[in-house]
Amino acid sequence: MANKTLGVRSLREELPEVLREVKETGRPVTVTRHGEALATIVPSTVVAPERAPRILALNSLKGGVGKTTITMHLAAAIAATGERVIVLDADEEVSALRWQQHANAENLSLPFKVVAADRNSLMRQARELSKDGTIVIIDTPPNNREILKSAATIADVVLVPVLPTAMDLDRLGTTLELLADLEAALPQFNYAILLNRFDARKGMAHEANAALDHHPRFSTVIRSLAAYEKGFGTAPSELAQFQELWHELLAVMGGDA
Repeated sequence: MANKTLGVRSLREELPEVLREVKETGRPVTVTRHGEALATIVPSTVVAPERAPRILALNSLKGGVGKTTITMHLAAAIAATGERVIVLDADEEVSALRWQQHANAENLSLPFKVVAADRNSLMRQARELSKDGTIVIIDTPPNNREILKSAATIADVVLVPVLPTAMDLDRLGTTLELLADLEAALPQFNYAILLNRFDARKGMAHEANAALDHHPRFSTVIRSLAAYEKGFGTAPSELAQFQELWHELLAVMGGDA
């Protein structure tokens, strides 16, 4: 099927609608000037590796976006499928480790293990832990470009949480710029934005959700639930959204865990 064509002048007027059409139909649109093809707008895709993801990284230079909460719930959701899961805590505040310690103190058993990251050998540590088929999820600190780069470089997929606020969307740009540099250097680099704490009652949440459509993103949206706010130190519950996220990861990456 031939690509749809669109003149430069029309593109200026119809860009939002064109981007939406490309995303929904999967059909490229060729931009022309005086009948000559200049560029082609294609649907954003994630390059699929030869196997299911085994190392995941939660990355954002901004703090307070819910990286640890997502990490722990995603780990529990994946463990519920029978996979071995290890959370690698690279955050200076060791929130994931403290979560595990609080759970142990209450005689609660987490379905996965949390271990401290060795920041001097993070990539080697993650690779070694994943050698036996274990799925490793790296929880990273904010405002630490070195750790973010190491985690992103070794990960099969980087998840970039963002909250549906104007400030968070603005701050997202610095993280995406860093990841874009890595994408330029690495032949198989996969990242996508994950909208977190979505509240359908708020107009800004819907605006943020629509704005993210112009970037690589997960279709799964993590809704704001009280269980997540109260979950620290407990066995993660309300896992349906994170099971959906794991299934999306497997589908996009082209493999079965």
